[in-house]
Amino acid sequence: MNKKVEWDIVVPIKLPISLKNVEPGKLHPSLLREIPQGGKLHYLAADAWNAMVDAAKADGIELKPTSSGDTYRSYDVQKAGFLQRYQLEPVANQSTKTFEGKTWYLKRGMAMMATPGKSNHNLGLAVDIHSASEKKRLDWLIKNVLKFGWSWEVVPSEPWHIRYTEGDQVPQAVKEWLALHPKDPGIFGTPAEQKAAAAAATEAAVKAQEPKKIDISIANGKPKIIKDYKGKAVKEAQELLTKHGFQCRPDGDFGPKTQEVVKQFQKSKSIPITGEVDETTWAALLS
Repeated sequence: MNKKVEWDIVVPIKLPISLKNVEPGKLHPSLLREIPQGGKLHYLAADAWNAMVDAAKADGIELKPTSSGDTYRSYDVQKAGFLQRYQLEPVANQSTKTFEGKTWYLKRGMAMMATPGKSNHNLGLAVDIHSASEKKRLDWLIKNVLKFGWSWEVVPSEPWHIRYTEGDQVPQAVKEWLALHPKDPGIFGTPAEQKAAAAAATEAAVKAQEPKKIDISIANGKPKIIKDYKGKAVKEAQELLTKHGFQCRPDGDFGPKTQEVVKQFQKSKSIPITGEVDETTWAALLS
């Protein structure tokens, strides 16, 4: 059972209209705004964050992200961080997560991290606050986060991690700050503009998911690898699979386990799922 703490303030997130049908970690640039301390947030979260930062500053409290990477994170950045902290090889008594249909084990000494596409950082709605547990800073946050539309998410283990929860219902304290800090022209704000942004982002996401043409000429000279094939070419393919995020033991033996990983890779690239490393698969691995 989690120990009760004073900052046990957890509010469900109301998703902004502009984030409906948007793939986490792949936000259209128009939905993001840079914040003064470094990094980017969804524009509604950016307003709420900047308003809270200024209010804290007036009370002698500094609020800033732990790093620019602890605001909005793209899918690729989240994936890179996840692969640094988790491994496929079992680790006794460590927490696990499921990603790409496989079980991943938290490496010893590493902090937990959400799987790619599952973090509120991927929506531009979360910030990790530097030295959040320092008493004066935490006391101020406890008194003020709700006022500016923020709350914690993982209590009591992550006092630094907060996320914007109020969606399109801009909190009064933020409205008052905005009256003194008008938005730049072109920044989305009205429901109509948000819907237009969402439509543009959805169209961009659909295009991004369309199968990309693969230049098979880069696979010239590569042998077709079929079941029970062994040798340097197999090892090269296994190493390339791992480089693409599909963990594969580089033993030079094209057995059932490697075949299964090849199928997963082929599926992710929308190429024929044969379980063999043919010309098209080589080209995808080498691209």
